[in-house]
Amino acid sequence: MRSDSIPDAYRGLQLGVGPADAEPRSLLLHGFTGLAEDWVDVWPANEPALALDLPGHGTSADPQRDFESSLQQLLATLPASIDRVVGYSLGGRLALGLLRLAPQRFRSAVIVSAHPGLADPAARAERRAADARWIERLERDGIDAFVAAWEQLPLFASQAHVPAERLDHQRARRLDQRAQGLAASLRVHGLAEMPPMREVIVQYPGRLHWITGAEDHRFSALASEVQRWRPSTRLHRIDGAGHNPLLEAPEVLSALLEQLIASS
Repeated sequence: MRSDSIPDAYRGLQLGVGPADAEPRSLLLHGFTGLAEDWVDVWPANEPALALDLPGHGTSADPQRDFESSLQQLLATLPASIDRVVGYSLGGRLALGLLRLAPQRFRSAVIVSAHPGLADPAARAERRAADARWIERLERDGIDAFVAAWEQLPLFASQAHVPAERLDHQRARRLDQRAQGLAASLRVHGLAEMPPMREVIVQYPGRLHWITGAEDHRFSALASEVQRWRPSTRLHRIDGAGHNPLLEAPEVLSALLEQLIASS
């Protein structure tokens, strides 16, 4: 696959093997503190895809300006062949942001464990204050202290059953991140900075799949709310998984993604 598919200012991986000279059709966006490599074990081997380190992660440039401007920059540099977006958590929210900017560009979208945005100003202010505390911790205490605290969030409690080797690998990747890069990600791409996406979701003309772990009750409820807004949205719940199916149920998620791609 051509090496020039990766946009400037981003580090990324080209996954999957297709016909000779096949261009990637799928854009894969990881979660906060993640990397492009997070998709290696779950993406179908026969489907060419482009996985990027998100702004502020790995060696990709830090995000600049605001939520929309950052996504406009990404959209302008994507290979023309990309017509599907797949995003987990933060990556899912950025995927929705891309649908907002260019709904006709993406014929399908797969959103994994993502928030559709905060419409209530009070909730937005509360989240911005919470993110500011994480930013302060990153800038004051550094990456080690941040990762130790981040991994204790109730959102990740379901990961207790994940093999220690897999958890250690995730921790090592997090510890290799840059504190300033993650702080910039929260400032520009935090949930409080993201526009509410209800109208984007309702009006999106393509196929929309929404995946959650069955043990992630909060995000499963959000997914059900999305389906009420847009009844044609296809919901998929992965038994035995919490917020991060990429980590907690990679084999099941991989099989599901292969099925969704084959039917799209």
